[in-house]
Amino acid sequence: MAPAELSSDDAPRASRLIAEALVKRHSPSRLAMKARRMGLSPRLTRTMVVACSAVSIEPHDRRAIRP
Repeated sequence: MAPAELSSDDAPRASRLIAEALVKRHSPSRLAMKARRMGLSPRLTRTMVVACSAVSIEPHDRRAIRP
C-alpha cells in the first residue's frame, strides 16, 4: 500500500487527531468518525485507524524504551 498523501492543510490536523486518539485512547470508530468530520480522505483515515490500532494493541512492555 502506498503512503497516504497529506496536503499542507491536512498534516497538522491529522497529526493532532492521531495524538489525541493515542493519548485519550479513542476507539477506531471514534477516530474514523472524527477524521471524516474533518474532511480527511478515506485513504488517510484508514491509514490512521490502522496505525493507531496497532499501537494500542502492542503489549505495554514492548513500547518501553530500553537502554
